[in-house]
Amino acid sequence: MVDEVYTSGETIEIAKEKACDMLGVTEKDLEIEILQMPSKKLLGMFGGKIAQIKASVRKPASQKAVEFLKETLYYMGLKDLKIEITSDEPDCCEIKITGDDVGYVIGRHGDTLDSLQYITALIANSGNKGRFCKIHIAAANYRENHSQVLVSMAKYYVDQVLKTGKTYKLYPMRSYERKIVHSAIGKIDGIKAWSEGEGTCRSVVISPIINTNNESVTVGKDKEYDIFETEDA
Repeated sequence: MVDEVYTSGETIEIAKEKACDMLGVTEKDLEIEILQMPSKKLLGMFGGKIAQIKASVRKPASQKAVEFLKETLYYMGLKDLKIEITSDEPDCCEIKITGDDVGYVIGRHGDTLDSLQYITALIANSGNKGRFCKIHIAAANYRENHSQVLVSMAKYYVDQVLKTGKTYKLYPMRSYERKIVHSAIGKIDGIKAWSEGEGTCRSVVISPIINTNNESVTVGKDKEYDIFETEDA
């Protein structure tokens, strides 16, 4: 099956129509590269150029993501890792990477994995004309294990807040990490949690709530926070 053609015409639109007919797709499934813009003949007789384009069938975001990952990991020297699509929907694609060297994909505190996921999403959605597909990359079971660590840590500090009456400020976290923490402790009685700080310094703060005269009052916000620098698992 042909998936790439070169066409020409008096206008770009005419060249596109030819490409659609040759590839058997509609324009929304077409990716084009303009090789030459058309120009009119001088005095209607001399010179002039026709439009020339290179057209191909638009690849699904999941396919572009996997192709990019394979090439990237190859040049990282990680040729033996396995890449598989575990879920492929129009608006969300989940990809799992496994293998003995998967730790290099994860990086320190998941930094490499997060960066790779971000860049892969940009590549996968390039030229999608407003249709965005979220790309989620899992490296072995890192995110699941990391989520469990975050939940356990958050519940530990909730216990400390309830026992001591102190306010605790956790170490800076990414947005998705803070969401995990808030979700884990959001409905626990006797505490209140919020995020504060800017950018990469944004942290979750956990504070006790004391009921006085049937009113809920958050205490500890004016106290000096206890800062815990906990290593990720």
